[in-house]
Amino acid sequence: MATASDIRSTVLVVDDEPALVAMVTRMLEPHGHQILTATSGPEAIAICAARSQPVDLLLTDLHMPEMTGRALATELRKTQLGLKVLYLTAHCDDLFGTLTLLEPHEAFIEKPISAPGVRDAVALHLYGTLTPPTLSAAPDASALPSRAPNELP
Repeated sequence: MATASDIRSTVLVVDDEPALVAMVTRMLEPHGHQILTATSGPEAIAICAARSQPVDLLLTDLHMPEMTGRALATELRKTQLGLKVLYLTAHCDDLFGTLTLLEPHEAFIEKPISAPGVRDAVALHLYGTLTPPTLSAAPDASALPSRAPNELP
């Protein structure tokens, strides 16, 4: 499990199958993600409403009984603009049969999933690379040379 100083991002995992939520949690926690979990859209909305910090990524099942993953993402984006969403689906044909395109900051993973597949998809979606940034490699802003706003490095 990542310590507080190791946390790179907060991922909200939502699926109506508790075993899948637990499995995804085990896949992502060792890689520097704080994991929040819910087994329904309404539960996920309540978790986000109770937090003072935004969620970096919503990883949600597309088809759930109470609320679809798409409806959940739409609802959460009312208060978390720019929320990145990764849909889990075993029904890719349905995904593209009903959607003509994904919204900005959205992607999908097809079930069944694997640990490397989920880890890589999350890293690519959050950071744009398979290698997440290391916290210790982040430059100290006070150590950077100062430049005029329009001056090139």
